[in-house]
This record gives sequence, C-alpha cells and structure tokens, in this order.
Amino acid sequence: MGKRWIFAVTLVVLVAGGIAGWIRADSARSVKAPPPATSGGNAAACVLSEPPDTSIDRDNLEGVAAVGDSVVGAGTRFLGSNAIGLTAGESSRGWKAEPVEMFQHLRSSLYDVSGDRAGGAWVVGIAGGKPAVGRWNGHSWAESPSPDPGPSLDLLSGVVAESPRLAWAVGRLNDGVAYRTLIERWDGTTWHVVTTPDVGTEPNILKDVAVAGPDDVWAVGWRLAGRHYLALAEHWDGSRWSIVPTPDMGPGDTILTGVAALSSEDVWSVGWRSDGDVPRPVIEHWDGSRWASVPPPSDVGSAAFSAVTPMSHGVAIVGRQFVDQRPKALALLHDSAGWHAVKIEVAPSPQAWLNGVAVDASGTLWAVGSRFTSEGLFASLVVSGCAGS
Repeated sequence: MGKRWIFAVTLVVLVAGGIAGWIRADSARSVKAPPPATSGGNAAACVLSEPPDTSIDRDNLEGVAAVGDSVVGAGTRFLGSNAIGLTAGESSRGWKAEPVEMFQHLRSSLYDVSGDRAGGAWVVGIAGGKPAVGRWNGHSWAESPSPDPGPSLDLLSGVVAESPRLAWAVGRLNDGVAYRTLIERWDGTTWHVVTTPDVGTEPNILKDVAVAGPDDVWAVGWRLAGRHYLALAEHWDGSRWSIVPTPDMGPGDTILTGVAALSSEDVWSVGWRSDGDVPRPVIEHWDGSRWASVPPPSDVGSAAFSAVTPMSHGVAIVGRQFVDQRPKALALLHDSAGWHAVKIEVAPSPQAWLNGVAVDASGTLWAVGSRFTSEGLFASLVVSGCAGS
C-alpha cells in the first residue's frame, strides 16, 4: 500500500495546528469499553447537508462553536504565499466568511473558536509567529493580548470558555530546544500562562481543551518519545495541571486531537493512530477514575478523527474516512443506544474532511472542514442538520 494517506493526514494535522509531523504509540488496554459495533441504529434519522454558499475557494475551516443563537467558524484564507486568519458564520444575509483585521495584517491562522455562554466568543491561533487571541463582543472582533513565552513559533490551537470571566487556551511554546506544552488562562481581565508539566525533554504539544467544571479541565495532544509519538492528556484540578496516563494503543504512532466533557465522569477524547500504512481511529473515555479505549464501529475501517462535541444525550465525532486511500468526510453519533452513522450529503469532491464540530442553541449539528475541488484547489466545507442533537 502506498503512502498517499500519510500526506493527507499529515496535511490536515499540520493545517489544524501547524504543529504535527509524524506520530506514534504502544499496546492497547480497554476498561469498561462497549464491544465493537457497526454504526447502524438510527443512522437514517441524521443527515448533514451543505448550506448554500458555504464553500469558498482557498478557505480552510478548523473549528466551529455555538455563539448565541448562531455558530461561528474559525480558520485560514490562503492568498498565494500569504495566510490570513478568518471567521465565518451565519448572518442576516446567509453564510459569511471574512478575514480578520485585528492582527495588523500579520500572517495569521486561526485554529479554534469557543462561545463564552453570554453571546461573546474567543478565537485562537498564531499571528506573526506568536500566539494570537481574538475576542468577539457581540458586534466586532478585537485582539486580546496574550503572553508569548517562547522565542518563536508559539501558538494556541484550542480554546474553551466556562464563562465571560473564565477561559482556557492550549497549544505549544518553543523553549529554544523543543516544543513544550502551553496553557493560558483568562481571569476576566488578563490572559496568564499557567505552569504545565511535560514528559521528558522532547516535544510535548497540546491540541484541544474541554471544561467539565471550574476546577475540572482536560487538555489533550501528543508528545515525542525517541522516534515515536504518544498520546498526551493533562488535567486541571483547581490548583495544578498534571499528566494522566492514557491507554496504550498498540504498535504505531498515536495522537489525540479533540476532547469533550459532558461531566466530571464522562469525558471523551478522539484522534488517530498509525497501523503500518493504515490510519486507525482512536476514541478514549474517562469515567472519573481512568481513561479507557473505546472500540469504534467496525464498519468505519481506515479513518482519523479530528474533533468531538457534547450533545444532549451523548457525543458527536467528526473526521475523515479513507476510501481507496482518499479521505472523505465522516461523522458519527454516540449515545446510550450505541453508535449511529451520519449521512453526509455534499457536492462531489475528490477529497474532503471535517475538522471541527458543534451543536447550536437549537440542537442542530454543525461541522466544518475542507475539500478539494475538481479544479485541484481546496475550499471550505460546511455541513449542518440533525436537529435535536
């Protein structure tokens, strides 16, 4: 089997955080995990389709979040050799995507967005080689100054807000030798760097963050160990961050790219691992005492998950499934009844994938990503549906 899937997966991860190369981990353990199942069930009840005018050439969307009664996406618009962070969302005139102007025309990319539960929002990324944070006040975006602890190429790739006065952002910093974990906290007035642990002296990187409560926060990513990359999970208990063991996933590299918390005893993380030349999906669940590997539906096959979000009675997971070594958009739902496939109705595309997922105030599911067009360009991909999720 060829290496074309490696390029596709690596491209998506590189764009998503500007931070990943090639990844690895060790053997599998499963605790209280349900048996493998197909993604059948009530699959036909959930269909995602493209809203009009949401596919825009040279736009790549990485994250999406509910903000007030609408949704906001975050990503990058590529203009030749330049890149500009962009936000997108619904307006009275339909879907609208536009570059942000708050970073003074620096080369920038945005990787995640979170509503603050009061009509505002945060976006995070990189601008001019430094961490970038922007805040939406309900009317306009403005830069929110954030610390830049490393000498260069520090960035923030995940953000979550508990309230307008409490938010967390995660990513990486460059200490001059290797990338290290970076976590910053908004206290209602200022962003501060919070001390975080790293494993060894090799690179440690965080990709996403989720809040179960003010003193119960999870961050996930990956770390380098020799020639291999291993999954990384860290937890905030109200006083400090600590590293929490995750299941060994067998031969091959493993990364975690998304995390969602339904409660302190119900936290989900997703990602992917390598199995020779084949990418395999990774799903892990925290039950309040330890992380356990959860088998994905057996009919998913070769796939890589990018993001996970809470629903009213479970979680929604998105990413890409590989068919003939080419990625296509993938979404799954999980609730007390098990796994449910999601039908995705989009315009034909040689390759497509989903990077972010959210549920809006009405219970409608939204997912964003990118696709290649028939002309060989890439464009944004937005799908929505499954009202009542």
